[in-house]
This record gives sequence, C-alpha cells and structure tokens, in this order.
Amino acid sequence: MSCREYEVLGVGSVLSPGRVVETGWLPFGKALPGVAVVASLLFSGVAAGAALELQPSASIRMFYDDNAALTTGEYNFSAGSEFLGAVGISRITEAITLEGIARLNLLLDAAGDVYRDKDNQLLSLLFVRKGELNRWQVYGSWRRDSIVRPATVTQERDADAEPDDDVDAGLVDVSVRRNRLVLRPSFSYGLSPRSEIGAEYRLDYALYDESGEKYYLFDYQDHSLSGYYFYRITERDQITTSVNMKSYRSSVGGYDVTGWDNDRINIMLGLQHSYSETASGHFEVGWYKARLSSVDDRGDTDGFLFRIYGEKRTGLTRFTARLGRTNFSSGAGDVVNADELSLNMVRELAETVSFALQVRAFQSKSLRSDNPYANRRYMSLTPTLSWRITRWWSLDTSYRYRRQKRDWETDSAEGNSIYLTVRYERPTTL
Repeated sequence: MSCREYEVLGVGSVLSPGRVVETGWLPFGKALPGVAVVASLLFSGVAAGAALELQPSASIRMFYDDNAALTTGEYNFSAGSEFLGAVGISRITEAITLEGIARLNLLLDAAGDVYRDKDNQLLSLLFVRKGELNRWQVYGSWRRDSIVRPATVTQERDADAEPDDDVDAGLVDVSVRRNRLVLRPSFSYGLSPRSEIGAEYRLDYALYDESGEKYYLFDYQDHSLSGYYFYRITERDQITTSVNMKSYRSSVGGYDVTGWDNDRINIMLGLQHSYSETASGHFEVGWYKARLSSVDDRGDTDGFLFRIYGEKRTGLTRFTARLGRTNFSSGAGDVVNADELSLNMVRELAETVSFALQVRAFQSKSLRSDNPYANRRYMSLTPTLSWRITRWWSLDTSYRYRRQKRDWETDSAEGNSIYLTVRYERPTTL
C-alpha cells in the first residue's frame, strides 16, 4: 500500500489492511513529546535488510486556467509553466514498510497575481512495523501551500488514489500561504484470528500567513483519539466499530479572537463485505454529538454520519468510489459536515497508454448556524491521458473542470484548466 492511500484511509488492519476510515480524539499538544519518543523507537528498527529504493523525479508542466481563483467576480485567465521535483523513498519487507516523499513545486512563469505563492513544498512519511499479532504505524505530512494551489500527496496521474481529507479547496479566492501538519500514530493488536482492536491519535494543525476576518481564514488545531474493534463473521464479512473523540480550536494569528471551540464524539458501526476476489465494499453508519463554545455563546448539536466505500478491479480497469457524510476541520474557523462523493477510474488502453478519471464533489455545512462562509457546494472533474514514452520518460495531459456555489453568493463560479506534463523518473536501489 502506498503513502497516498494511508493519507486518506487511516489505520491499517491485520484483518483488512488499508480499508479503515479515519478516526480520532483529544490529548492536546502535551501528547506530542510522547509521540516523538514512540516514533524514534519505531524508526530505530529500520536497519539493513531489504534494499532501500530511491525514486527521484523531475517534471515540467505547462498550464492554462481560465479562472484559477474560482471566483464569481472579475477575473483573467492564468497561464504559465511549473517545475515539479520530487524524491521518494521506499523499503518494504514482511515486517517493515517505509515510504516517504519530498516534493517541490516551483512556478517558472505565471500570468496574473493569483499565483503569487511561487512555490509549494511537501514532506510525507509513513512507517509501519508488523509483528506476529500487532502493528505499529506512524504517518506524518507537512506542507506549505495555499488553498488556491494546494499541495497533495498524490500526483497528477494518481487518479486511482483517494483525495486528501482537505475540504478547503476553493474556500477563498486569494492565494494565502498555509502551513499544515498532520501527524497520526496508531497501534493495532490481533486478539484472535477473527478479531482485532486498535487505537489512533491524530493531530491536524494549520497556520496561515494572513489569517483573520479579511480572508475568513483562521488558524486551527484538531486533536483526536480513537479506538476501534473488528470481528470477522465469515471469510467474506467483517463487523467494524469505532469511537472517535475530537477537539477543534480555531484562532486568529495565534490568539483566540472570534475563535470557536468544538468538542465532539463520533460513533460508527459498519460491515465490510468481499463480493469476490476483485470486488469489496465497506458500509458504515453512525452518530455524532458536538459541543460548540466561544467567548460569548455556546451550544450543542448532533446528527447522523455514514460512509460507503467500494472497489472493483477487472483485468485492465480499477474503480473506486466513496460516498458519505462526516465532519472535517476547516480553515473557515469551524468544523463542517461534508456530504462527499468521490469516483476514481484507471483504464489501461495499451501497454504504454492509460486513461484516468477523477470526480470529487462535496457539500459542506458549518456546525454553527451563524457561519455561512463555510457553506458551499464544490465539484471537480479531471480526465487524464498518460503515455509512457520510454522506461523513464512519460507524457501526461489532463483537463479539469471545477464548479462552486457558495451559499452567500447568488452566482456559481466555474473554472476550466488544461495541463501538459513531461516527467522523468528513474528509481534506483541503494
């Protein structure tokens, strides 16, 4: 399993690796030193054994976007070129998985002031250590980007990967720098050949260079702690349960000015079913309760949650789909409920040619009734055609259509963009 899948799917499982939805709850920054100690102990076990693969790559991408900021106001097209450099590492054995990536996106030339942030940086690392009955995992990512031009763990051609759990795409129509840290250590233990328990802590921390009511962006940190239990009923069916306790704090410039606190608990019950060796589904339903508070007000709210995940493989095609409602932390200064749909398809057209299609749509709504700036509907559709020219060189071309309707605006915003990417990638074994 790749880094990008763990970014979205969360805790791995001995019974069903990589098919568990994200979970969470509450120890605050005091927990970070302990997490660092655990991580150092885990990584101390990465010694010689299997080879370490280095995966350097370099790309030049040309782009055209008729509404890069996805705004309903006046706008001009944006066009230019971009350099994408990355170095990945990978080491996989029966007991250890180590995968990481460091990437830089650098604008070489771009018209207009939408792309005033000239570079994006991303660091991502996954470490998994498997024992006979237990499994330790540490995942972490840091990115410096903007909501207008976000950096993701996936790359353009990774259309078979789930999107990051970032519902702030298109939230604002200005390019404001964002620093976002995600840290997620977890542990699972097999009680028997049929059952397993596990726990996970997650920190999601975001800081903006220009936060505040001017752009309706707020620094935030979201802590979560979760526990889960699996039980295999038959060879094809498995019951899943999880309890997630979460705590969200937002502020302006590091100070609690107009910031809202949010403590919530999510309880989920699900069934995972394998239809065949090439098709599976995971169905979950649940309930949440949240307590919101600020300097001047407080209140409680609750509601239902659900998630459906499916995967189907054929000889030349892979389909994945996800539909659900869950709550996410947001730079809008609040937690939002998001009804989300994502569809991914990859089809091998020839030995060196493939086609991919990504569709993502969500409707986000603030848990607070007085925060309309977080309420909106967003959709993106991206077909991509990839041609592996030689063993090391490839050419990708893609089109992206985006549409967004904010509740507080009368009109919808639409954007069309075209990308052409030439990539050189030559993995080496150290």
